[in-house]
Amino acid sequence: CGRTFVTTTHTIMSQSHSGIDVWTEVIQDTVHGNAIDYTAKRFGLNHQTVFTMRHKILIALQQLPEMKTILLGEVTELDETFVLDSYKGKQLPDTVERKARKHGAKAVKRGISNEYVCICAGIQRNGDAYASTNNRAKPSASELAELFADHIAPGTLALCDGLKSYNVLAKTAGCTVKDCNTSTEEEKCFYHLNTVNGFHSFIKQQYNFYRGVATKYLNRYNALFSAAYRSADCLIEKLSD
Repeated sequence: CGRTFVTTTHTIMSQSHSGIDVWTEVIQDTVHGNAIDYTAKRFGLNHQTVFTMRHKILIALQQLPEMKTILLGEVTELDETFVLDSYKGKQLPDTVERKARKHGAKAVKRGISNEYVCICAGIQRNGDAYASTNNRAKPSASELAELFADHIAPGTLALCDGLKSYNVLAKTAGCTVKDCNTSTEEEKCFYHLNTVNGFHSFIKQQYNFYRGVATKYLNRYNALFSAAYRSADCLIEKLSD
């Protein structure tokens, strides 16, 4: 065909000067949440080089069949959490009506506002986790249907915090939606959102460790958080292959 191919063609290692040993370590650092500068220092690489490697890994992660076909079933907890929007690494666009923040700064407005990005999360008890975002406020019924309809198995008991928008999943995903706020004291030992709240804490811990994630890359990191929360070692093996 007149073209040249090597063993790394069409892999994340394509056009990279680093070998498989370095890539394996970068994958491990990515999955375990180590900072880019930490990885760059370990191998004497430029920050931008490791940044490019990391995002190749994140894109590959999003494309793994196991990520595209996550199906939450049995008893699944659904809830949303919020993180500050971020334009990390670039200047604020003229359309943004606020000053640039320093690391650790808080939102200008009180409560949930357009300064926050919503991460919708779902986690099956003793199963997979899934997180994604496409909005800045409380999710609407249409947004939840788009995010979760293909990721919740029919017949699932979906527990939520009473946000009425979740009721759309009963129709689009064929599950039973239960508002945990209507549970009696005796029922709260089962009807609770402790598992998904733990997932939220993990996401925010990683998000804060990175000192924020650029909002445009947030779904790449959501895929990483979802996979690493329950199966980090398995994930490293799949990406290394």
